[in-house]
Amino acid sequence: MFRPAIFASGGLLLIVTALVFSSTAMESLFSRPVGSLAWGPALFRILLALHGAVLVIWAFAGAATSARPDKAAPKADRRVWFVLAALSLVALALRLWRLDSGLWLDEVLTLVDFARPPLATILTSFPNQNQHMLYSILAHGAMGIFGEQAWALRLPSVLFGVGSIWALFLLGRRLIGAQEALWACALMTVSYHHIWFSQNARGYMALLFFATLATWLWLEALSRNSRGWWVAYSFATFLGVWSHLTMVFVVAAHGLIWLAFLLLRSAPERRAGWKPLAAWLLCGTLSLQAHALALPEFFRTALHEVSMPSEWTNPFWVVAESLRSLKTGFSGLAVVLCAVFLVLAGWNGIFRREPRAALAMVLPALLGGGAMLALGHNLWPRFFFFSMGFALLIVVHGAALLPRLALAPTRWSRFATPAGAVLSGLLVTASALTVPRCYAFPKQDFIGARDYVEQHRVSGAPVAVVGLATHAYGKYYAPHWAFPGTSGELEALRRKHSKLSLVYTLPIELKAFHPEVWRVVEKEFQTVRIFPGTLGGGEVYVSRPRF
Repeated sequence: MFRPAIFASGGLLLIVTALVFSSTAMESLFSRPVGSLAWGPALFRILLALHGAVLVIWAFAGAATSARPDKAAPKADRRVWFVLAALSLVALALRLWRLDSGLWLDEVLTLVDFARPPLATILTSFPNQNQHMLYSILAHGAMGIFGEQAWALRLPSVLFGVGSIWALFLLGRRLIGAQEALWACALMTVSYHHIWFSQNARGYMALLFFATLATWLWLEALSRNSRGWWVAYSFATFLGVWSHLTMVFVVAAHGLIWLAFLLLRSAPERRAGWKPLAAWLLCGTLSLQAHALALPEFFRTALHEVSMPSEWTNPFWVVAESLRSLKTGFSGLAVVLCAVFLVLAGWNGIFRREPRAALAMVLPALLGGGAMLALGHNLWPRFFFFSMGFALLIVVHGAALLPRLALAPTRWSRFATPAGAVLSGLLVTASALTVPRCYAFPKQDFIGARDYVEQHRVSGAPVAVVGLATHAYGKYYAPHWAFPGTSGELEALRRKHSKLSLVYTLPIELKAFHPEVWRVVEKEFQTVRIFPGTLGGGEVYVSRPRF
């Protein structure tokens, strides 16, 4: 009776808090002017009371019914846990190495706009889609403990990166067995892309972690049909949405797959009854609760962001960029082509074992990509990064299946399993060989470009920054430089100062959003130095007037 009493007391406390605190009092608590949060506080209080009522009902329902024991989870050998722990230590070391390198554009925006402000501001602010709220909160806490440093800003992503290896193992052990799951974890440990995103102060690694964990919890909840598993699934999906809003595509995929199998009168879906619906409802209300105070601003500004037509909105560009990125991370086109065959074999093998899981591995990316394409939104490969864990399981399972398909039923078929392990080992080795590229350059070398310009510019000559680079230099690296916003302002600086230096980055954006400025850059300036970075297309250009 002790646990139900705690739930009931907590629920009543939430209800009383919702009733006692007025919307005005909440705005005062978060140091915001009266009325600035609009209807956000009212929504927050309604949901707070609702969740309090849910806790009270849970307490009485839990006391009135006896829980059925869950099915025993498959036990893993101690050596498996030892290997997983060793991989985690290696992963942590690889992700901590050179964690203090220069911040790239989006990280600067995260630091200045979302992680540096007070916690009350973070919780009540959603001015644009760069706000990854849970990550902003965690980064704010990390910098509060360790100081405002690049490595502290990135530390939560590192921890999510190491945690995602454990989430991948749990999902992989269920679907393809512990041995293949460990190979997938090893591949993730030495993955160029995984290390890159683990050292990226954004919410994408948290999204990968929660997408992988939630998919495992969803499959376990369907098979066990336990309230505890469904609640755990609700919180995993909620935290994923709080990390990055594209988590809704993972949740939507689970819901569509559940509905499809329910219509097919599948036993797990019928046995689950109302629990999946309750879990998704709880995920939705928790997500609204977490964003409630910031939702008015989100609807006013962030929801109406427009992506100008450019290469970034072209689906063929995202395919080409993804292939280029894969070639970087897996040592050449031959490995990429080999991976295609592994994907086909692996996905088919998982589909035969567990159709729900196989569909859940591809449907979220299809839903997300389709929605972004329909809205004309920029299509960046990082929007699909949350599927990386699924992709690694598919590839590793394909590596295990291909030798069996090739050798069976010949007399050499007994060598299929060792051949699969060798192929997986080759994939891990090929990926590990690309790891040094993560540390060869910063993601974007704003610091190198700044130092070069300061060392080589004529005394008194100004430095102009255009395009997206204005955010990095204006807000963080060199706020004393000039930031002409129009072609006329840039031409005026050019005529006045013959020794003017010009700095810009991401020419794709400059061409699409500032075409007149770009024409001036092309016509009147010449590039004198390019500072490479690991961000695709993120080189920083330093230019001087042509004459």
